[in-house]
Amino acid sequence: MLVIRFARFGRKKSAFFKLVVAEKARAVQKKPVAELGWFNPHTDGGKGEFKFDAEAVKKYIANGAQVSQAVARKLVKEGIKEAGKFIKQRVTKPKKEAPKEEPKEETSVEEPAEALTEEDSTDDSAAEEKPAE
Repeated sequence: MLVIRFARFGRKKSAFFKLVVAEKARAVQKKPVAELGWFNPHTDGGKGEFKFDAEAVKKYIANGAQVSQAVARKLVKEGIKEAGKFIKQRVTKPKKEAPKEEPKEETSVEEPAEALTEEDSTDDSAAEEKPAE
């Protein structure tokens, strides 16, 4: 069975991918049946540059070639609707809900008068001693 997939080329931390048609059982780096294009993720400000032969891709899909997940997503973004049937939904685990805290009842505790500091209490006698100018 034929599969359309990316084959990685380039140096370390400078990946470059070729869009190839290869036998599914064959290793990715072995000789492909055909090269359909390339993808350079480091150009265009990190968005990447993707060039491919759209007619050849459509021909291989129509003749029964499978498309890998990464290639299918890129092709759908580029307007090849035939590749959409190869995209599988990713399985995500449901998020754990945070334990709900019970609302605490606020108890009003009055502070005793002795607990007030000098700054908190108002002293009227100190205000009278200062002459107003």
